[in-house]
Amino acid sequence: MIYRPQQRDMWDPSVFWYDGTYYAIMMATEDRSSGKATCGFIATSKDGVHWKDGWVAVRELEYDKGNTFYKAFIGRVGDRFIMNHGVLQASGQQNILRFYESQNLRTWKYLYSTTPDARWYAIDGRWDHMYVLPKDEDNPSAGYWGYPVATPKAGLARGLGMAESDDGREWRTLPPPQVEWTDVPPYDLEIGGCERVEDKYIIIGGYGDYLSDGYSVYTLISEKPCGPFRPDKEAYRLCGTSSKAAGNIMTSLAAWCHGKDNEKLISNYVSYEVAKPGTMMLPLRKPVFDDGHLRLGWWQGNESLKGMAIELGVPEITVEAEEKPYQIVWFGAEFDLDAGIVIEGSLLAQYPRERASLGFAFEEAGARSMEIRLGIGNPDQRQTHIGRYNNVTGFTAQDITGRGCATVTGIDCDKPHAFRLLVRYNLFELYIDDLLVQTYVFQPNSGRIGLIACNVRAVFKNLVFYKMI
Repeated sequence: MIYRPQQRDMWDPSVFWYDGTYYAIMMATEDRSSGKATCGFIATSKDGVHWKDGWVAVRELEYDKGNTFYKAFIGRVGDRFIMNHGVLQASGQQNILRFYESQNLRTWKYLYSTTPDARWYAIDGRWDHMYVLPKDEDNPSAGYWGYPVATPKAGLARGLGMAESDDGREWRTLPPPQVEWTDVPPYDLEIGGCERVEDKYIIIGGYGDYLSDGYSVYTLISEKPCGPFRPDKEAYRLCGTSSKAAGNIMTSLAAWCHGKDNEKLISNYVSYEVAKPGTMMLPLRKPVFDDGHLRLGWWQGNESLKGMAIELGVPEITVEAEEKPYQIVWFGAEFDLDAGIVIEGSLLAQYPRERASLGFAFEEAGARSMEIRLGIGNPDQRQTHIGRYNNVTGFTAQDITGRGCATVTGIDCDKPHAFRLLVRYNLFELYIDDLLVQTYVFQPNSGRIGLIACNVRAVFKNLVFYKMI
C-alpha cells in the first residue's frame, strides 16, 4: 500500500532505524520480469512511511547456481552492522544461513554460512533467517539470543530454532525453545521474530493453510527467552486472512522491528494477483499489549500519510436499514485510488436486529461491491465479514475475523467508535479505535466508496477525508 521498488519485485521486508533513517532490507529480483529473488535490496525512509529505492546490498553468494536470496535481518552490533539471510537452493532445500558485516550498509563483507546442528535439527530441514534479540537492551555486552527458522527433530518444538552469541557476530546453536501447544494444533510456523514486551517474550510466526485457508501470523508467549512458549489462544491469529478467494491475497509474514528511540514496531507486506499484481509494504504497526494480548495498532508515524483535506461537505451520514435489511449510501465523489485516500470519523450502531452489521463498500464492475461488515454485539460472539455483494446473489463472505483473532471482531451497540480507513490502488485497511481490523484487496471499477448498514441504523459522524501522500 505504501511502497514497492520501481524496477523490481520484493518480498519479506525487515525494517530498522539508524541515525535518522529507516531502512528496509528485502529479498528482491534483479528486475520485475525475473520473478526470482537473487539479492537483498535496501530501501530508505526518513519517516518510516514514505520510502524510496536504495541499493542492492548483497547478491546471493551462489545465485549463478540457481539459488534464491531469502529473508534477511540487519542489526547494529558495536560499530558495525551484521546481516543474516536464508537461501533457497536450486535443489529446493533451505538449510543455509549466511552472515555478512558492514560499517556503512552499502559495502558488505561475507563472513560465513551455517547449516543445521544435527544434534537437535534435521540436516535436510529449514535453517533460515534469524531474528536477533539483545539479552539486555541497555547492555550490549550481555550478548544476544537468536531465533532462526528451523526444523527441530521429531519430538521437539516445531518450526523454532535458537542460537546464542556473545558479540552478535559468532553464534552457537542451542536446542530449540520449548513449546507447550496445549490443545492448539502444533505447526511449523515461520518465525517473524521474538521480542520482550513488559515481562513477556513474544514470538510471532506465520504459515499458510494453518487453521484457515489463507496465510496468517500467530502469537506464542513465554516468561523466559527459551520457553516454554504457549499459544495465546484468546488472540492467537495476530493477522492474516481466512481464505485465498480474493486473488491469492496474502498479508504475509509479519516481523518485529525497531524504530526511532528503539520503539518496537511490526512490519508486514501484502502479496496479490489482481488488478495491480505484485507485493507492497503495508504501513508499520504499533504493537499493543494493554490487555496481555499482542494486537496490531495504528502507529502515530503513519499520520504523515495524510495530506491535504478534501472538502466533501458531508460531515455526517446516517444509513437506515429498517424497512429493508440492507442499505448503502455512496459518497458523492469518486476518489483517486492511485493517489490514495484516508477517511476518518466515528461510527455508531443503533437498534440492531438479527445478523446486524455496518461498514464500508468499494465499487467493482458488474454492479458488485467488495464490503467489510463489522459485527455488532458481544466481542466473544460477533464476527467481521469481508466479501462481495450483488443484487442477485446477495452477500458472499470470503474472510471472517472472530474468536481467537487479535484483530477487531466488530463493534459494541450504542457506543461510538473511531475509525480510520486507508484505501490505495486495490487495497483497503481498516482500524477501529486505533486497532487493526483487516487489510484486504478488491477490484476497483471506479473510485466510489460507500457506507453500508445491515439490519441496523448506522450513524457515521465527524467524517474527514484526506488525500494520501
